Amino acid sequence: ILMMNDRTLKILLTTYLIGYTISAFGEFDLFEANRGQPKVVAPPTPPPQVFKPPTPPPVATPPPQPLKPPPPQQDFSLRGTSRIGKNLSAVLQAPDGKQIVQRLDGQRTEVKGYAGYFLVQVNAREIQIEYPKESPCQNDNEPKGVYCSKDKKTATLKLPRLNALAAPPPPKAPPVVVQNQPNNPFQPQPGQPQPGQAQPAQQTPFGPMPFGQPQRQLTPEEIKERQEKFEQRKELYKNFKKQEIKDEDVPPGMRVVRTPFGDRLIPDNRTTAPPANPPTNPPQ
Repeated sequence: ILMMNDRTLKILLTTYLIGYTISAFGEFDLFEANRGQPKVVAPPTPPPQVFKPPTPPPVATPPPQPLKPPPPQQDFSLRGTSRIGKNLSAVLQAPDGKQIVQRLDGQRTEVKGYAGYFLVQVNAREIQIEYPKESPCQNDNEPKGVYCSKDKKTATLKLPRLNALAAPPPPKAPPVVVQNQPNNPFQPQPGQPQPGQAQPAQQTPFGPMPFGQPQRQLTPEEIKERQEKFEQRKELYKNFKKQEIKDEDVPPGMRVVRTPFGDRLIPDNRTTAPPANPPTNPPQ
């Protein structure tokens, strides 16, 4: 029995080893044609191909739109500043030529009637104005006294200083006519009025001109204009009659004032002077 058991154990052990070998190294085929040859390893299976859609051609990028130019610069000009107590005001001439008086309320005040423009500061002879964002201050305007800031957001307005007017040229001296002087320098020359004799008036188209003063030669247009005015006055006063008051018609307490347009009566407030030689009473 012991020998049999030993034999049985060997069989069982051999069977177990064979089964283990088969399970570890693969199935054992007694009739395999390639038994005993090196085992051929199958090539690895390639990964499945993923379908990729065709890449579309690149889309052409449109050129950027050109920047819209800002509207033309509109400038105010300063005409004056005023300060009454704590109230500060500026006299401005708008771009359209209208003159306005804008008061500064606080630190920043919008100019009435002109959206986007703000009065920022008021000083003596200069102010500061803020421009709209869409229409900044680009260029200085020296004739108007406008000077833009570096950031183009504000501008300083100054009162323009005008140059002094040049003095008029001195009048030309009249030409000196050298004549033969007599021995007596006070003797009048021929053609000159005698001492004590009035100088004759110079005749003009509209009457004599006193004192012999020369008159500028009138143009035909001026002569025509004066003639028209003369005819108008003549037509206007054709029915005018000068009022004359005779001395015998003056009532007591009144006196006559005579003018080129007629006589008129006014109260006589003058004091009556006593006669120089008052009459004496005859002796009794």
